[in-house]
Amino acid sequence: MQRVISGKEELYERIVRVVEDVLGEGVVGIVLFGSTVYMGRGRDIDILVVVDGEVEVREKLRLELEIAKRLRKAVGDLAFDIHVMDLNSFMQNLTPGSFLAGLALGYEVLLDRTNIEDKILKFLQEMSKERHILHNKYGTWDLSRYARITLRIKKAKMKQRHST
Repeated sequence: MQRVISGKEELYERIVRVVEDVLGEGVVGIVLFGSTVYMGRGRDIDILVVVDGEVEVREKLRLELEIAKRLRKAVGDLAFDIHVMDLNSFMQNLTPGSFLAGLALGYEVLLDRTNIEDKILKFLQEMSKERHILHNKYGTWDLSRYARITLRIKKAKMKQRHST
């Protein structure tokens, strides 16, 4: 049964609920990234799910399919690209050459039980120091420049949250 989503916040809440239903307390972080975040639209919604403890490849694939299936059922006709990884793999992939380099273009942390955002901000700080270029179907991106922009935006949001 498809349900109507009234806004971004409701979508985010449903994503968190579905992921927690599948993984329970094992999920330590949920991060949206990709073209839907940095361009406002995309063919799918990219979701990084960080779990506590190691995940074997077969189990990782099963979880990714299960989460995507449940999300489609919960939110309607949207496509999801789910990436499940353990905390250690997440840390290893916070490098300029990995797919997580795209976090420099923008991201939204939906759930953070283990300082995921601090780790991302530290990674972006490092990326901002040297030139890193990404070529994709949307264009050519100077990731170091976008890392600086994203850092500025995230720090301003954090400052605003702490002052209210």
